[in-house]
Amino acid sequence: KRHVEQSQVSQRKSMEIKPLLTSPYEVKKILNNLDHRPSRKLGQNYLIDSNVLDVIIISADLHKEDKVLEIGPGLGSLTERILETTNHLSCIEKDAKMVNYLEERIPNLDIRLADVLNVDLNDYFTNGINKVIANLPYSISSRLMVEISECIVRPKFMHLMIQKEVADKLLARPGTKSYGVLSVLISFFYDCSLCKKVSPKCFFPNPKVWSSIIKMEKKEEIFFDSSEYPFIKKLIKYCFSQRRKQIATSLKNMKVKNVENILLSLEISPKDRPEVLQPLQWVSLARRIQKNVQ
Repeated sequence: KRHVEQSQVSQRKSMEIKPLLTSPYEVKKILNNLDHRPSRKLGQNYLIDSNVLDVIIISADLHKEDKVLEIGPGLGSLTERILETTNHLSCIEKDAKMVNYLEERIPNLDIRLADVLNVDLNDYFTNGINKVIANLPYSISSRLMVEISECIVRPKFMHLMIQKEVADKLLARPGTKSYGVLSVLISFFYDCSLCKKVSPKCFFPNPKVWSSIIKMEKKEEIFFDSSEYPFIKKLIKYCFSQRRKQIATSLKNMKVKNVENILLSLEISPKDRPEVLQPLQWVSLARRIQKNVQ
């Protein structure tokens, strides 16, 4: 009888053991049980490497008082690691099957079924979220980083897994091939640094490209007013849409008058192309153009 009771206890304990989210075999088994095929469109490549999870958590330097937003938690490998330090975690997940699975796996998890691109993130940040941690779908990463940067209240830190090509743009310097709209816009609001390059083998299923873990720290000082920003952004996007053209030509195409005088007064050569201008030169240029129009 004692042997039977011990066996029943052992069975109950084994049933309580959660599937290991860093095991490709167990992740595949979970997905099969959910009758779920990872969507390439949704960027559903689940992180299964414990060492990479360590890098994200260490770079995030989490404390129990931190309030964290995780975007796209998927099966929850990163979610569980975050919860080892802080209980102040909110999640946004687009896939209903993932939400249902996480609600069963992690009771009382604050998770919202929604497309993050349709969510007013200002609500999260004004309510105290100070860190964003995410393995972002590649298809929305650039847009989402810009939208977060443009929020009225911005998180102090972001620790993001993104496509290496996008990370290269964030880290690019003026005059380089990767330097572009994303490089300039994000640099207004955040200082970015590379934590680690990540192989496709660290995910299930394997993506076709490498990824990078990026740390983004909010800048305390912004060098323009919020009212100036829309035109600054418009100017940058327009000129980079013609990045092979000289800056003077692009401005003339925008119907800007006295182009050469404006550029020379800012010590910008009319023959320069957009990729050589420093971020603050774009601010000065936008101001001078608008002043010239008034």
